[in-house]
Amino acid sequence: MQHGRVYGLGSQAYAYEGQTFSGSSLSSSTQEFLYTQQIAALTVELEQVRKAQADWQMQIQQQQMQIQQQQAQMLE
Repeated sequence: MQHGRVYGLGSQAYAYEGQTFSGSSLSSSTQEFLYTQQIAALTVELEQVRKAQADWQMQIQQQQMQIQQQQAQMLE
């Protein structure tokens, strides 16, 4: 488990830093805090995925340009 990450365990349960709570045993402020932490963690993860996707797209474009250059050289 990653430190500080919130994991959903179903509709009314969450694990946070190794502790498990049922939704009914949490106060509304604690639930709000856990939701906020979950949203923050997912937002960071989404940004990491977007960055990786942009990096992969750049690599693909570079490879495509290299292939086109090689094909052009072969036709000369």
